[in-house]
Amino acid sequence: MTDETFLIDTNIVMYAAGKKHPYKSACADIISAIADGSFHRNVGVPVTDTEVFQEILYRYALAGKWETGVLICKLLLELGLEILSIDSDEVPKMIALAEAYKEKGIHPRDLVHVSVMINHGIKKIVSVDSHFDLIREVIRVNPQELHSALGLS
Repeated sequence: MTDETFLIDTNIVMYAAGKKHPYKSACADIISAIADGSFHRNVGVPVTDTEVFQEILYRYALAGKWETGVLICKLLLELGLEILSIDSDEVPKMIALAEAYKEKGIHPRDLVHVSVMINHGIKKIVSVDSHFDLIREVIRVNPQELHSALGLS
């Protein structure tokens, strides 16, 4: 077991719960590995933040699928991940990141995740979003590569 911490991004949950997609299998297996403890044993400590729950609800509410969004949030909550809060310590960091990366097209919600990561000393994010590769403060872990590392491919 490693003590390295990995922030689990919203899209891992969304692809795991969503329709057929090239990322679905890898993301679903990562969620299963978190649930059965093998992620923690073989990779590191999975965590998430409160923004992930907001993003899930927002996306499903926009599609008129509140019940699905609520169900996915409940299931994510049942995984027992540590959920990092977003508070006033993240705001100045997010603003600084927005200034630094404004020309890169990075979404503000993702800057919230990075702010949380920096303030908690987390270097790695499990995400399909390649724009995290543009942020020098973090390292993106592709779920398909992680899937292989878990021996699930």
